Amino acid sequence: MKDKEIMADFQFLGNRVDKFVLDTKLIEEKGRSSIAFDFDYEVVEVAEDNARFLGIIQLIVQGKAKIKNKILFKIDLKMEGAFSGNAEKLSHQKFTDMLEMNGLITLLHISRAYLLSVTSQSGINPPVKLPMVNVIKLREKKAQQSQGE
Repeated sequence: MKDKEIMADFQFLGNRVDKFVLDTKLIEEKGRSSIAFDFDYEVVEVAEDNARFLGIIQLIVQGKAKIKNKILFKIDLKMEGAFSGNAEKLSHQKFTDMLEMNGLITLLHISRAYLLSVTSQSGINPPVKLPMVNVIKLREKKAQQSQGE
């Protein structure tokens, strides 16, 4: 089938690393490390331009690895993604929903590959692998936080 026949109304335009900090420590402790992550996101912008929506979303990943109570390394990553949507077929709310769902999932995959590569090249063994994230729950928690403010 031709791509024009099956092209989605929501498209990925590109991404960039907005911020990346890898803070490693040399510690004496030996043993198995445990890593914990904190995930968040921010819809940076949604605009309409020439019958299409343009949106930018930022995925925020913070991680901390410890051996016993000593910090082995910290990670702070902000990955931005740009997406477009067909304004003739999508409402503003539907585009925003797709930005938060499909956009976040896309950025999670890109961030997973990025962190795997960078931490591997930084001498972290085994390299950092982001866990799978339930984006529906992430959005629900984000909505609860917003209502609580």
